[in-house]
Amino acid sequence: MNFLIIVYKGIGDVVLTTPLVKAIKKKIPQSSIYFLTKKYSAPILSNNPYIDEVLVREELSLKKLRSLKINVSIDYMLSSSSAFYSMASGAEKRIAFYRDWGFLAYNCMLKINFTGYNVRQKFEYLRPLGIDPDSIEDIKPDVYPSESDFEKIKEYLFSKNIDVEKNKIVNMDITSPRAYRQLSADKFIFIADKLVENGFKTVFAPNSNEYDYVKNAIDSYSKYKDNHIILKNLSLMQLSALISLAKLHIGTSSAPMHIAVAFDVPTFTVYSPHTSPLSWDPGGERHRYVQGDLDKLQAADLWDKIRDFISRLEV
Repeated sequence: MNFLIIVYKGIGDVVLTTPLVKAIKKKIPQSSIYFLTKKYSAPILSNNPYIDEVLVREELSLKKLRSLKINVSIDYMLSSSSAFYSMASGAEKRIAFYRDWGFLAYNCMLKINFTGYNVRQKFEYLRPLGIDPDSIEDIKPDVYPSESDFEKIKEYLFSKNIDVEKNKIVNMDITSPRAYRQLSADKFIFIADKLVENGFKTVFAPNSNEYDYVKNAIDSYSKYKDNHIILKNLSLMQLSALISLAKLHIGTSSAPMHIAVAFDVPTFTVYSPHTSPLSWDPGGERHRYVQGDLDKLQAADLWDKIRDFISRLEV
């Protein structure tokens, strides 16, 4: 049976779909899985042993899509373009969330009233295949950096006098693609300074569009400018390798947090009132969060919660 999974909303959404791919492969071992996503998200699926081929939306031809002989499409998007690809695949069973116009493209629409971790919500789409979502125990996302990704990151860190075996690295993600999710820079840098005072090595890995923001934040607010490491222009999989080497990830609800979860790296996440931790936070003792009005959250209070979390983890 050949599956087409369609997710091209964002890197984090793609990461959170990998447990579904793994579940299908384990429940239907002879299946072939093709994952359709956007070009910027595709690298996060590199080396995934449960995916037969990653299809890049910007490069995919209809001839190629039809040649895959798709039996089942699972469309997690709410867009006319994803509906087009689901139809164009020729899949006999086309699964999607219910929408009024959906009958034009799908023959299996689900009205899901699920309020929980996004990974488990995605499992609900397996019911039409006779797979009970409650029977799936493995909900951990999967990310697979290559050996060269790890080697490159270790070289970068070594050049900054960081020994991955001896030093306690904290990955700091202080930006967000959505401004309403982003705690102010001065508060994040206050926390970063406190981490330095407590013997941690803080590492920032902004993308090229975020570099100036992060650099200016450190220069403007830090007492320890030279102690905070910025790694510029990492590839997506190099970033994943970096996060995997950290003792803790601190930041917003965004792709790096979900990547950290994939490596069982503890996370402390700051959520705005407009983002649901119930949907995005995996829960458990290794993951903590604070949610509130980002303008009213006090840096000292956040640090107290992080310090308590670190103590509980015995990092």
